[in-house]
Amino acid sequence: MPLPLTRRSLLAGSILLPLGLRPEAARAASEGPCRVGAFTVTPLRDGHFPLEPSMIPAADSAAGRALLQAAGLPPGGPSPEPVNAFLIRRGERHWLLDAGCGTVLGPGFNRVTAALAAEGVRPDQVETIWLTHLHADHAGGLLTPSRLARFPNAELVLQEREAAHWSDAGARANASAALAPFFDTAQAVLEAYADRTRRVSGDAELAPGVHALPLPGHTPGHMGVLITDGPERLLIWGDIIHSRLLQMPHPDWTVIWDADPAQALATRRRILDRAAAESLSVTGMHLAARGRIERIDAGYALI
Repeated sequence: MPLPLTRRSLLAGSILLPLGLRPEAARAASEGPCRVGAFTVTPLRDGHFPLEPSMIPAADSAAGRALLQAAGLPPGGPSPEPVNAFLIRRGERHWLLDAGCGTVLGPGFNRVTAALAAEGVRPDQVETIWLTHLHADHAGGLLTPSRLARFPNAELVLQEREAAHWSDAGARANASAALAPFFDTAQAVLEAYADRTRRVSGDAELAPGVHALPLPGHTPGHMGVLITDGPERLLIWGDIIHSRLLQMPHPDWTVIWDADPAQALATRRRILDRAAAESLSVTGMHLAARGRIERIDAGYALI
């Protein structure tokens, strides 16, 4: 999810974040690791972005303003939303799911490396980085400020369709001016990790007990990761939801960064229905907590 960093967004975010207006955002800062059998999954908070209703166009409405106001936020927004990566460990093995923004989206981010250090993990100890997609708030942290590989020993794993899309000169030529810089970041990442990138297709095993789950629409190769050990499961679903506050009750509200809004909506409903039916534990890159999904009226809730 590339973030258009406007002056209003940055100012609003700098005002709102210290106030802790979103209860789940405040909780997530202290949310610790969870266990999935022998796996330990630790959310790494890279920062928050100030999401304005215009970024979810249907939320720029009376219904959207009412939700924001009921949450103690200005009815015109913004809503501070988390940006997460995840450290996944089993025994002595260290994997990373996404890497945050790094320095490519301006101030207020670039905290994943420090969060790793707080867990006793150096960048050179990360053996594999699974990438949900190549938007800058997920892949920018793979680069140093000089656009070199930040994780010197890590293999980069992503869907074939994702790598192909961001490498496509035609796709770049047809992209909006706002998206052009994100092609720059995506291509810099693919170049920095060119000699140690593995492309997978579909529902691929990433490691024993860890499977890729294709979730197309937000980007062509967007994926989640399903971690399973015995009866325990955790789905980390990437960017299925950008705002719990706005999109859980209104899953048909799409974000401006969806490459294929109709497909993104179909994917979101499919995975929300599956999570509810299977009582899956879920979390994501823009969720401040993990939980289970329940259907409520025409929408859903994270419990």
